[in-house]
Amino acid sequence: MLKKYLHLILIIFFFNSLIVALGADDIINLEEREKELQREAELGDTNAQFMLGRLALEGKTRPDHSLAVYWFRIAAESNHIQAQEMLGAHFFSGLGVPANPEQAYNWWHKAALQGSEKAQASLGVLYALGSGVQKDMIESYKWLTIAAINGNQEAQIQRDESISLQMTADEIREAQKRINETLKIIKK
Repeated sequence: MLKKYLHLILIIFFFNSLIVALGADDIINLEEREKELQREAELGDTNAQFMLGRLALEGKTRPDHSLAVYWFRIAAESNHIQAQEMLGAHFFSGLGVPANPEQAYNWWHKAALQGSEKAQASLGVLYALGSGVQKDMIESYKWLTIAAINGNQEAQIQRDESISLQMTADEIREAQKRINETLKIIKK
């Protein structure tokens, strides 16, 4: 069940990143828009940097994960939450960069502390698997609960149907204390 959830997280990251909302009447010249984004990105616009990363994933023939990672990293270093989520997903899955769950943890942790429920759920999974971090069911429960509080129903299901069943009552009480402490430091 946990591995199934992990794959679901990664699929959600990639599908959410590929959705572009255009009205039926919106007609854009993609090459022109890409040049415009390039100019904005070079001037430090993190949204433009993130969009260039998304465009790299929506390539004409196939996704260019290396280029996407390049732009996501630039935006992520300036605290762009969605770029941090995507960069974490790329490091975890090894797309465009060598797989590195420790780096995935670092980027997801930054996004989680800024309020990203996707990154919070991803941390819960990392702790449950012991991937990039030491396996810790209390931390897993904590992050999955925080993600659930922020609206991630899959995190709540994972916590209730898998993680909590592997924990003692004392461990759940400790997780509750950690949840309250962590909620105080998460940016809203």
